Amino acid sequence: MARRRWVFRNGELVELDLNAPLPARRGPYIMSDLREYPSIVTGEMITSRSQHREHLRQHGCIEVGNEMPRVSREPLPPIRADAIAALEASPETHAEARAASERAGKAEVPL
Repeated sequence: MARRRWVFRNGELVELDLNAPLPARRGPYIMSDLREYPSIVTGEMITSRSQHREHLRQHGCIEVGNEMPRVSREPLPPIRADAIAALEASPETHAEARAASERAGKAEVPL
């Protein structure tokens, strides 16, 4: 079921078109400057955004934000050859292992 949203405009209940494009911006977005803060690396006071960026560059630091980390997993090696080698190296066959397991299950444990 599609979501619907309603708002009051001029005393009337009006349905919003959720698929409509957003209106054009009326003005530029102006971002305020940073407040002065002491550097964690050197202790000097950082007073502007440009000084902040330069300070990060000078000391090889990065700013961590809301971005998602990139996952770089190396593919795991195939295990088929290892499994076959382990089975061939095993001194017992499946039947022998099953018989040993059954004998162990029947054994009485002294208290």
